[in-house]
Amino acid sequence: MGAGSLTSNPVFHARTKNIEMDLHFVRDKVISKQLEVRFVPNLDQTADCMTKALAQQRFNFFQGKIGIIDLP
Repeated sequence: MGAGSLTSNPVFHARTKNIEMDLHFVRDKVISKQLEVRFVPNLDQTADCMTKALAQQRFNFFQGKIGIIDLP
């Protein structure tokens, strides 16, 4: 289940019970317009550079996005 679905759907399932407290906090922020949940396409998921094996070009792209630079 995606984060967007969880924040907009008040029905909880047994599998999501462990994140119920955090979800209430986030849902309250969304309802009060302090937070906006938006879809981010797979190609722009910056966390991928830390969690997946990537081709060199893709890795270099993400390095720039998170501010990693080569030292001389």
